[in-house]
Amino acid sequence: MSRPPSLAVLIMAAGQSQRMGRDKLLLCGSDGITLLAHRIDTAIQTGHRVFVALPPGDTRRLDVVSRTEATPIPCPNAHLGMGHSLSDAIKMLPSCDGVLILLADMPALTSDDLRNVSAGYDPDWVIRGGAQDLAPGHPVLIPARFLDRLETLEGDQGARNLLKSLPTRIVPLPQDHASFDIDTQEDWQSWLDRSTP
Repeated sequence: MSRPPSLAVLIMAAGQSQRMGRDKLLLCGSDGITLLAHRIDTAIQTGHRVFVALPPGDTRRLDVVSRTEATPIPCPNAHLGMGHSLSDAIKMLPSCDGVLILLADMPALTSDDLRNVSAGYDPDWVIRGGAQDLAPGHPVLIPARFLDRLETLEGDQGARNLLKSLPTRIVPLPQDHASFDIDTQEDWQSWLDRSTP
């Protein structure tokens, strides 16, 4: 029997949260847990190694990560955009069969969602979470053969343009799990309303 793939989960938490006017990743839900800590816990439940891309010198986010089993990865070029952050982080990861990239501001994604996308691992295909109509979303599982392409990313579009050129399969996830993110105070309030028991 072949061994299961060795995967790493990379949580992208190196952005500046400028649109919120405050650090959205440090906002606490009704359970008193920060959004960042909640995303880390969700990722750890997959059983894979978890790494968190952080802006350099952000002691508050680093403190959140240090209280978990995740490994922080400072991204010195985070101020230049998501592409640079991804490039910095990918270069620092240990050797693995693939990387599951998770955005830290997407609170609806569950550990089951992450496991379902991970279960689709194929060394020759990118696997993405998506909507029921197969519109692509997150998270994104990138096999090792394509990781070197992420090491040269730049700008603030992340891997969006690169992903359009790679063979991709979509794993449909429930409701808006693959697309809902926190950009504004209204988004955060919407999440509180739907997640509060």
